Amino acid sequence: MKKVILSALVVLGLTLTSCGPTQKDALKYNDEVVAIQKALTPVHEAFIDQLDGHNIDSLKWAHSNFSANAKSSLEAAEKMGPFADKREYLDAAIAYFKVVKGLADNEGKSMVEIMSKDSTQMTEADVDKINQLAEKFDTEYEKTLGDVQRAQEAFAKEWKFDLIDKQ
Repeated sequence: MKKVILSALVVLGLTLTSCGPTQKDALKYNDEVVAIQKALTPVHEAFIDQLDGHNIDSLKWAHSNFSANAKSSLEAAEKMGPFADKREYLDAAIAYFKVVKGLADNEGKSMVEIMSKDSTQMTEADVDKINQLAEKFDTEYEKTLGDVQRAQEAFAKEWKFDLIDKQ
């Protein structure tokens, strides 16, 4: 009887320890986060490309598209749950999407408003303001991108997989 109980306990123990998330699950989770970010990147880049101001209608459309996609990316990230009861990577990703949405809705919007003025109404102060907004946009974006990349690297290290194409 003792052998049966001991065998049952060993099988139960092995079953319980193998029920947690696997490296494959971690890879899938990482891929989901990266997919949200990668879907936003071309829209973000399209907006940046339009900041040359040559076509105001295209700039307005690109900004609107960027803002809407930043919002939907944030919502998609917020719908994800933590992985293995840990939130560091998810929280960094959500913070990233919040910053990008904020940049689209604030600095991006302000740049579009200024650049939409008739060229005869543009002042040196407007040009300076655009440069300040663009510098803030770039600085905040780079900081939050670095934060999410560090969280992703820690996640990959914890789950023992290599990152081939970082966010």
